[in-house]
Amino acid sequence: MMGNMELAEQLKAQLEKANKFKETITQISSKKSGVETEDQQEVVLVRTDQSGRVWPVNTPGKPLESKGGRRRRQMASTHEEKERVRYFHDDDNLNLNDLVKNEKMGTAENQNKLFMRMASKFMGKTDGDCYTLDDMFVSKAAEKGHFGEEENQREKAIAEHRSLVSQMERCLYCFDSSQFPKHLIVAIGIKVYLCLPNFRSLTEGHCLIVPLQHHRAATLLDEDIWEEIQMFRKSLVKMFEDKGLYCIFLETNMNMKKQYHMVYECIPLPKEVADMAPIYFKKAIMESDEEWSMNKKLIDLSSKDIRKSVPRGLPYFSVDFGLQGGFAHVIEDQHKFPRYFGKEIIGGMLDIEPRLWRKGIRESFEDQRKKALQFAQWWKPFDFTKSKKC
Repeated sequence: MMGNMELAEQLKAQLEKANKFKETITQISSKKSGVETEDQQEVVLVRTDQSGRVWPVNTPGKPLESKGGRRRRQMASTHEEKERVRYFHDDDNLNLNDLVKNEKMGTAENQNKLFMRMASKFMGKTDGDCYTLDDMFVSKAAEKGHFGEEENQREKAIAEHRSLVSQMERCLYCFDSSQFPKHLIVAIGIKVYLCLPNFRSLTEGHCLIVPLQHHRAATLLDEDIWEEIQMFRKSLVKMFEDKGLYCIFLETNMNMKKQYHMVYECIPLPKEVADMAPIYFKKAIMESDEEWSMNKKLIDLSSKDIRKSVPRGLPYFSVDFGLQGGFAHVIEDQHKFPRYFGKEIIGGMLDIEPRLWRKGIRESFEDQRKKALQFAQWWKPFDFTKSKKC
């Protein structure tokens, strides 16, 4: 800017030399570490509670210590001038919101462990009748110091994140997964897509409504995703009504810890068979699972949907008959309840061989391609994803 071109050329040369030196240093450091910088990424650690709510994990305030050495025990001062000023060592760092969050995130197992730990430390001297059992528990808990609580939460969050990543890598319904069969997609909405099953269909027109993101159950969905699923449901009912068929929608939510992808199945049936479907499903649900259950055996979904009928975090099975609602059942024992429960009932109504609804029969790529093209022709007049109207 000042017109001194010689100085400008010198500064440019120095800048290029510094950039080259920086590149060589980064290459050497990456070779030594054995990890490329492109593979590194930052992840926000979260924990999921039993109700399906996601909470961020607080990072430890102090740097993590190595596990090899022995930690020095720290005493928390609880009294000043013969008056109690705190009960626990971290009272100064926690407010009421943090205490409420910790209480909601905790489980009965954690409370039992805390009780056993404090009861085992009963070695203090009593002060006559003034020293009660509650005083002993509070004092010993304050002296204990609760070392490693934040580190344990962080390790659990890391393990949960790794489990979710590995599940999404081999998930059949996630777009980023290598196992995802893209040739079976029929329509893609904003947050939901319609596809065909990766095995031989139970009936002609058997299809799946699946969220784009990796969600586990309908009770954990956001409102906009649930509304788009209902738009797909209405269009499918209209499409199959023109062909004289009646739709049944199934969802089974089990094994929350394994974090399976939510799938909303649509199975069309002939009208004479579909008219008897509510009776079959009601009888099968009443006879399924445990004889004595903690929850209501049969939940009616005619007045409200599954998201308002079943609490978050509970495993359940739900069936809807067209647009008229249906039934839901909270699963008591997941080991006794089969994952193919709904398809087994439909298979019995249609007298289908068990291997079709139990594990599914694989199809060749050509058969799947023909099935997808035929369904796409049926769906084209009712496809609301093109005009964003239902």
